[in-house]
Amino acid sequence: MGHLTFRNRGKILEELMLNTAEYYRANKIAYLRKTNPDYSHLSTSGKRGFEPSKSSFQVKLISKGDLDFYGVYSGKYFSIELKETKEENFKFSLIKKHQLTQMEEIDSCGGNAFLLIHFFHSKSSFWLITYSQLLLLKKKRGKLGIPELKEVNAFEIQITYPGILNLTPTWDLILRQSCLS
Repeated sequence: MGHLTFRNRGKILEELMLNTAEYYRANKIAYLRKTNPDYSHLSTSGKRGFEPSKSSFQVKLISKGDLDFYGVYSGKYFSIELKETKEENFKFSLIKKHQLTQMEEIDSCGGNAFLLIHFFHSKSSFWLITYSQLLLLKKKRGKLGIPELKEVNAFEIQITYPGILNLTPTWDLILRQSCLS
């Protein structure tokens, strides 16, 4: 996977999630996929439409896209937004308005919306936070760190061999808690 640097920050967490998605699907643990933004192919020759015979083309983004990953685990839909920071605190401003809106929509329909934060300052750690936990913290502060995540019982996620995020124990706990509510 390589050495963590600020330059390749987004790629480390995304690579871990891609490995996790592949492993979970192959072992029938969960259905987990990366989303891609909607786009339209544009011709480089100025004509309308996409010309597959041309070796270069342009694309135009149609929408901002969904949260980074979506899937089904134990019959329950979920979606995950990935964020990374080299700082000791995570700034809420890194979460875009359309991402919060999608999290709210998923939550209101009975699905699970998560934010997975990778802090890679002096000690690299991964934290999974539910949409409801995120709302609690957002009301109190403009940024959050590991102490605040612990305060709302966010979940520290471990990496297991071979580069897989160990999400299932946390998902099981969240599903059990939602059944008790």
